[in-house]
Amino acid sequence: MEAFARQVMSGQERGPGAGLLRLGLAAAEPLYAAVMRARNWAFDAGVRTSHRLPRPVISVGNLTTGGTGKTPVVRWLANRLRADGRHVAVLARGYGARPGELGDEQLMLRRLLNELPGVTPVSIVANPDRVAAARRLLAENPDVDAFVLDDGFQHRRLARDLDIVLLSAANTFGYGHVLPRGMLREPPSGLRRAGAVILTHSDQAPPDQLSAIEREIRRHHESVPIYGAVHAHTCLHDPAAPHPRPLDDLRGRKWFALSGVGDPQTFVRQLQSFGGPPAGSRSFPDHHRYTEADLAAVRRDAAAAGADLIVTTEKDWSKLQNLPAARDPTPPLWRVDLAIRFPVEGDEDRLWDQVQRVILSPSPGTPGEGRGEGL
Repeated sequence: MEAFARQVMSGQERGPGAGLLRLGLAAAEPLYAAVMRARNWAFDAGVRTSHRLPRPVISVGNLTTGGTGKTPVVRWLANRLRADGRHVAVLARGYGARPGELGDEQLMLRRLLNELPGVTPVSIVANPDRVAAARRLLAENPDVDAFVLDDGFQHRRLARDLDIVLLSAANTFGYGHVLPRGMLREPPSGLRRAGAVILTHSDQAPPDQLSAIEREIRRHHESVPIYGAVHAHTCLHDPAAPHPRPLDDLRGRKWFALSGVGDPQTFVRQLQSFGGPPAGSRSFPDHHRYTEADLAAVRRDAAAAGADLIVTTEKDWSKLQNLPAARDPTPPLWRVDLAIRFPVEGDEDRLWDQVQRVILSPSPGTPGEGRGEGL
C-alpha cells in the first residue's frame, strides 16, 4: 500500500482510478496545508508557547515523511558532541513503539552509539511529549548538557537553538505537494525557520538538478547554510562472522534486498552501486514490526528469485534480530552499515563549527548563524 501510495503521489500510477484518487487527495491538500500554516503562525506569533530547556537543543528534522536519511545524521551529531566531551541525550517521538519502549530507529541508535567499549553512553528517550521527557531526564541525570531532537522540525513545543533540516536530492519536495497529495509535512515556506540545510543523497542528482534545488531553497531562505551529504555504506555485518565484511563481498552473489524504510528504492540503488543487480527485493512500510510470518515470506521470495543471500538495513535489523529465524543460514541475513559523509571539502567542518557556536552560546529564538557554501 505504501509503494502504491508513492506511485499515485508521483504520477507513476496511471489510469482513471489513480487519476480520481489524485483528485481526491488534492481536494484535501489545501486543508492540511492551511492547518500547518495556522499552527506555525501560532508559534511564530507567540499564541502557542515553545518551552526552552536549560541546555542547548539541536533539532534534526525534515520537510517530508521519511526518505531523507535522518538517523545517520543524528548518529553523526551525537558522536561529534560526545567526542567533544558532551553528555548527550537524544529525544525522539518513537514512531511504531509501544508506550515505554524505544522505536526501531532508537534501538538502532542505542546499539550503534552505546555498544562500543569505553564510551560515555548517549541517553536515548522515546516519548511524544519531548518537553516532559527532557525535564524528567534532567531530573534523573543533570549531567546531560546537550540535547539532540530527533525528527523535531515540526515539534515546535520544544524550543531549539539550531534547526538542521534534511532534504533528499532524490525527492526533495515530496512530489511537490503537501500531505495527503504529496509527502510534504508542511509547505516549503517552512524552510525560513531552518538554521542549516543538509541536502542528503546528493550523489543521486546531477549538478544542474542540485543547482535547481539550491535555488528553490534560497527562494524560501536566501541566507541559510546548505551542506551536501551522501549516505555511504561502510561495511556488511554477517551474524555468523566475528568481524565486519567489506562491501565487495556482495559482488558476484545473488542477493535479495529486504527493507522497511521511508525510501526503499534508494536503498536498493545504493546496494547496486557496489553489489551489482539484485536477484529481487521486498519492502515493507516504514517502521514495520516484523513477524516470523513476514520473514518466512521474504525467504520464500528470495528462494523463488534464486538468491543465496538476504541484505537488510541496520534499522530493520533492530527488529529482525529478535526473531529466531533471523539467524537461519538458509539463506543468511546480512545487514549493511550506513554512515553520513560530506563529499564537499570543508562542509563537515563548517557544519560542526555552526553546531559548536550554538552549543557554546545558545541564543533563544535564533536558529543559528553563519553561511555555508553552495553545492
